Amino acid sequence: MLKPIRIFCPWLTPKIFPRFDDPRPRVREFFDHYREWIELSELTTIAFCAGNGDHILNYRGKSGWNDAFDWARFTAYNGGAANAFNHNRDWLNRVREGGERSYNPYMAGPSVIVSEEILNYRILNTFYDAFRDEAKRRGINFKLLEYLEPGPEFCKCEWKTVRHPEGASGSADCGGTINQGVIDVCSTLRPDTHPYASFPTGIPAGTNTGDFCIAQTDAFTRDFGLDGVLLGNQFGLIGFWHPDNAPPPTVERRNGIKRFFHNFRRVMGSKLIYWMDTYWPADVEIEKWAMSEENYAQVDAVLVSNFAVIVERTQIAPNVESRVRIASKFGGKPATLFSVDFVDPWYWYRVYLDDRKNFLFQHERYKKFGPKCDGVTFFANDTFGHYVMPQPLGETLATVRAAHESK
Repeated sequence: MLKPIRIFCPWLTPKIFPRFDDPRPRVREFFDHYREWIELSELTTIAFCAGNGDHILNYRGKSGWNDAFDWARFTAYNGGAANAFNHNRDWLNRVREGGERSYNPYMAGPSVIVSEEILNYRILNTFYDAFRDEAKRRGINFKLLEYLEPGPEFCKCEWKTVRHPEGASGSADCGGTINQGVIDVCSTLRPDTHPYASFPTGIPAGTNTGDFCIAQTDAFTRDFGLDGVLLGNQFGLIGFWHPDNAPPPTVERRNGIKRFFHNFRRVMGSKLIYWMDTYWPADVEIEKWAMSEENYAQVDAVLVSNFAVIVERTQIAPNVESRVRIASKFGGKPATLFSVDFVDPWYWYRVYLDDRKNFLFQHERYKKFGPKCDGVTFFANDTFGHYVMPQPLGETLATVRAAHESK
């Protein structure tokens, strides 16, 4: 039987491991739990999300593999204990006492630390090895990516907010409490003397922020033997989630963004670059966010963001169609991945329970547009580290199968 999905791309975080001393049992559970999705697909690409990308930007090379770093171990990261206290008070007043059933902070949930396990680069590599070894043992066509987030979500981000805040602009609402900058690939960095894998003696004055991110990603993926990177939350296009938040699309910004995507492809060579979009069609990204059509061809896959907490439902269809149209102009590149929604690794909501209308709406959209896409992507663990529950997972799998069988 012809496999209907070319690419299956689940996202995973370290929360899946209750202890970090032996990741292999939970990795085996992952491949068992998602076996039917894997069997339905030609390629399984795991996007492993250790943190928010600061561990890539701060990475100083193999000599620093014992360096510990903060990771995405919170249910709703808010910048520290004081902010968590205020966020939780707001959550209690609005959700538990006030009965709020939507928007923030309901969907974000309370802010607590899920795990006290300490993560360093050496331990992170054992996670990578466990996935690669198990995939090889099972004969699965498999790729492994690490995640680079432009904003301040999920955990502490020293590089973006302390070392180089000049490399960030705009803002991101993280769980309804904190707003901090987002990496701007068109900005210029101040010098620093910290050693980095790609700049062993520090960052020289005048270094372009996008160039630094590219160089660090290249060094990180090479040292850990990874197949590439997932660029999250419209990386490169500041002004999150709505066209009104985009900065003016000047000629300078358009050229700077084009330079970033083309340089990323040149430096990464044959490694994979997956990119998460703005939740809006390519036409809007080009007009409002200063994207350019040929930039999309520099990445291997675009994740069409349908996540229910943010998406404008009217934009799902034109978003998919715009991706497919551009790929047809560039020899099928980038691949178009349709995102479906169950849980969130960083926040507490469960779409199939809290927003079932949108959960079923995604199914309806997939029936029509899924077969035009190249694959499926979703968050594969919740904020407590558990895999998606069998019932909603099975509902969506049945929808995917039916959509392709009817074509």
